[in-house]
Amino acid sequence: MIKYLKYLLQTALFLLLFFAFYQVLFLFFNRSYADGAPFGVLARSLWVGLRLNLSMSSYVLLLVGVIQTVVLLLTGRFSYKVVKGTTVFFLVVFSGILLGNINLYAYWGRLLDAEAFAFLKTPWVILASVSWYESLAFFGLWLLLGWTAAKGYLWLTSSSAASGVLRWPARGLAAFFTLFMAAFMLLPIRGGLGVAPINTGVAYFSSYNFANHAAINPPWNLFYSFKRMDARTHHYSFMEEDEAHAVYDQMRARADDAPLAVLNTPRPNVVVILLESFSSQVVGILGGEPVTPHLDALAREGILFDNIYAASDRSDKGLVATMAGYQVLPGYSIIQYPQKSQSLPFMPGKLKEAGYDKLTYLYGGDIGFKGMNSFVTLAGFEEVLTINDFPAETRGEKWGVHDEFTFERLLQEMEKSASAEAPFFKYYFTLSSHEPFDVPMEKILDDPYLNSVAYTDRCLGTFMQGVKERGLWDNTLFVLVADHGTPGPKRATSQMRERYQIPMVWTGGALAVKDTVVHTLGSQKDVVATLLGQLQIDASDFMFSKDLLVPDQEEYAFFTYPDAFGYVSPQGYQVYDNAARRYVVQEGSISALDSIRGRAYLQVVSADHLER
Repeated sequence: MIKYLKYLLQTALFLLLFFAFYQVLFLFFNRSYADGAPFGVLARSLWVGLRLNLSMSSYVLLLVGVIQTVVLLLTGRFSYKVVKGTTVFFLVVFSGILLGNINLYAYWGRLLDAEAFAFLKTPWVILASVSWYESLAFFGLWLLLGWTAAKGYLWLTSSSAASGVLRWPARGLAAFFTLFMAAFMLLPIRGGLGVAPINTGVAYFSSYNFANHAAINPPWNLFYSFKRMDARTHHYSFMEEDEAHAVYDQMRARADDAPLAVLNTPRPNVVVILLESFSSQVVGILGGEPVTPHLDALAREGILFDNIYAASDRSDKGLVATMAGYQVLPGYSIIQYPQKSQSLPFMPGKLKEAGYDKLTYLYGGDIGFKGMNSFVTLAGFEEVLTINDFPAETRGEKWGVHDEFTFERLLQEMEKSASAEAPFFKYYFTLSSHEPFDVPMEKILDDPYLNSVAYTDRCLGTFMQGVKERGLWDNTLFVLVADHGTPGPKRATSQMRERYQIPMVWTGGALAVKDTVVHTLGSQKDVVATLLGQLQIDASDFMFSKDLLVPDQEEYAFFTYPDAFGYVSPQGYQVYDNAARRYVVQEGSISALDSIRGRAYLQVVSADHLER
C-alpha cells in the first residue's frame, strides 16, 4: 500500500507538471493577447491555475483508484499495467485538447469549450478554415508531445510493479484503502470543503484577462462547459421573474415612439449585406485600420451608425440577430433548433406581408452550416442561392465562392427584379473575409485578415459602381452590417469591447440624408426594428430589437459568448461570467441599475427561449 501511495503521488506530480507545461506554451504562443500584462502577473497565473489543475488531475486519480480497487478484488494484486494505461490514455487525449486550446485561442481569443467542440459535427468547416500544413503540423505535434508525455510518465513511475497476491482479509483491507484514496480525490475535485464547488471563477485574479485565461485548465473548462451547455433547458435566473420583466420594460419605455424619417420614398428596394468578420478595428472611418476606403465612402454618402455592437461572436448568431432581431443565449444559437426558431418573427416575412417581392438569400458557402438552411427557409425567402449555384472555378481552395462572383450575382439578381412592379428584398452574406482568408487578389497587406477585408471592400466598391451604372441606385436602400467582430489587430479577447464593435452603414439613393452619423448606442439586432420603422411596418413582434432612430430612448447594447454576457451603456461597459457568478470586467461609471439591467435582460431572453 505504501508503494501504491507513492505511485499516486508520482502520478499527481506528473499531471501537475504536465498541465503547467501547457500553461507556459499557452502564454508563449498567444502572447500577442497579453495586452501589456506584466511578466509577474503572467507568471502568477501558473500558481493561480494550480487549483483547477489539481481538480482535473484528481478526476484522473479518482478513476485510477476505482480501477485499481476492482483489479485488487479480482486478482488480489496491486497491478499497475491497467492504471498506467489509463493515465497514458488521458495524457494523450489531454495533449490534443491543450494544443487545440492554444490554437483556437490564437484564432478566436477564447478558450476551448462545448460550443467550439460542436464544430466537430461539421469537420469540413474546420478543414476549410485552416491550411493543410497547419492541420498536419497540429497532428504531428500532438503525436510528438503525447508520446513524450507518455514516455516521461512511464519513466517516472517505472518503480511501480505488480505486488504479490494478497489473501483475504488483507485483500479486502487493501481494496478499502484504494477506494478510500479514490474517494478522497473528491475533495480537490470540488476545490475544498466549501458549500459551493469549484468553478472557473477561481482563476480570475487579475484585471488582465489573458492572465486569467492562462490560469484556467482547458480540459476542466471543456468538461464543465459540456455540463452547462444545454441552454434549451437551463434558465438564467438572477431575480424574481416579475422584477426582471419590469426592469426590461423600463429599458424599452420609449422604443415604440415615432422614429426620425430618413427615407425619401415609403417603399424602396432593400438590400441587406452582411459583411463577414468586419470588425470596427478594420474600418477606417471608425478609427480602425485604413483598409476599407469604399465602405468609408459609402458611409459619407449615407448614414454611419458608429456605436454598434454584435449580438454575439459567430456567424450563425449574427444571422439570427439581423434576420429575426433576436438575442441568442450564451450556450447556443436558436438557429440550430428549427422546432424553436420556427416560432420567431422574421424580417423577410414581414416585408413579404407588406408587399415586397423577389426575396432572395445569397451566400457563397455551404447552406447546411449550423442549420442555416432551415433558418433561411423559415424566414420566408423565395429564392436561395449558395455555393452549388456557381461554377467550380469561382470557388476558393477551402471555404466557398469568392466575393467578387457573389457580388456580381447579387447585381444580376437586382437587375432582374428591378422590372417588377413590387419592391424587392435581397439579403447577401459575404464570405471571403472568413478564415483562411483565401482571396484571388494580389497581396497588398501582409496580414491575411486585413488583406481579405481589403479584397471584400474592393469588391463592394466595384459592385456599387455597377449598381449606379445600371440605374439601380436611386430607389434602393442598402444596409451594410457585420455578422460579428473578431480579435482583430488589437487581439481582443472575448471580454474586450473591441471584440464586439462592428460597423453599420445605410446608403443608397432611397436615403433623404447624406453624410450623417448616428451616435446612438445599439446592437446589430436593432437593424430589424430600425429598418421596419422606416418602412412604417409594425415591428412590435421583435421584442429584443429597438429602433435606433427613435429619439430620447434608453441606449444600451447586449451581447453573449459561451456562459457569459456583456452589457454596454453610455456610462460604462461590463462583462458577467455565469460560471464565476460575478462581473469580471467593469469599466467606466457603472451604476447599480446597469448591473441589474444586464442580468434582467439575460433572464428575460432566457425565459423567452424556454417558452419557444
